[in-house]
Amino acid sequence: MCVALLLAGCSSQPPQKPAGSAENSEDTAVRLARALEPGYKIGRPYRIAGQWYKPKEQFDLVQSGVASWYGPGFHGRLTANGERYDMHAFTAAHRTLQLPSVVRVKNLENGKAIIVRVNDRGPYIDGRVIDLSRKAAEALDVHEKGLANVQVTVLPEHSRRIALMARSGASVGEMDDLIGALNTNPQSVKPLSVEPPRPPVRVAEARAPGTLFLQAAAFSSEDYAERARTMLRSVGPVLITEYARGDRTLYRVRVGPYADRNEALTALERVREVGFEGAHLLAQG
Repeated sequence: MCVALLLAGCSSQPPQKPAGSAENSEDTAVRLARALEPGYKIGRPYRIAGQWYKPKEQFDLVQSGVASWYGPGFHGRLTANGERYDMHAFTAAHRTLQLPSVVRVKNLENGKAIIVRVNDRGPYIDGRVIDLSRKAAEALDVHEKGLANVQVTVLPEHSRRIALMARSGASVGEMDDLIGALNTNPQSVKPLSVEPPRPPVRVAEARAPGTLFLQAAAFSSEDYAERARTMLRSVGPVLITEYARGDRTLYRVRVGPYADRNEALTALERVREVGFEGAHLLAQG
């Protein structure tokens, strides 16, 4: 029951447990808290009240339905991705989106819109598509009424950015700062420029031992390149090189070199598993 409630996050007010119950024991609380350490999560399929939900990574979701909100009764509790719920932050709960992700919520009844970070699971009432924090509900004028018809749109660029932040250990405060900037002045948040993937070179094109590298990504932000380096250290040596593209400086993140092509291809799979799906093999003279 305790695990189900943590997965639900905000579905309903849980019943009170006897003081001596296993669910209220300190050992159980510590175990669950460790299992839900903050980070980037998709999660396995789960069941609430007989209904199965299948979380998955989605960057093109547009969904309409009813929004609700949750507040003081849940403030400070663990969310589904291991954070403490803060009703004063621009956050929300969704049944299946990756955690965290960034969505735009538009109140179809008054035209107001807000950007929130999804960090929890819920709601679990038919017809409802998102559960807003109190702050987000107030910004959309949902707080007094309790419910509103909304449209939820995933913002792909910012969802990828915040996924990278979460994977590389960014704090909740850093992620909330990004959401705050998006809500106050979207132009202040520069697009995260990632170099488009190139076709992998054929193995025969590797001209000499020790010249195989893996191109993981290229960023317009040196900070994000350094975060990527941290994420890739378990794979192998990581190099960051600067190069100019027009009037901008980009930062290439590469892993290697590798003398053996099979070793390089094995490392390439690990790089992609970390989250750099556009990584590719290249030869360097």
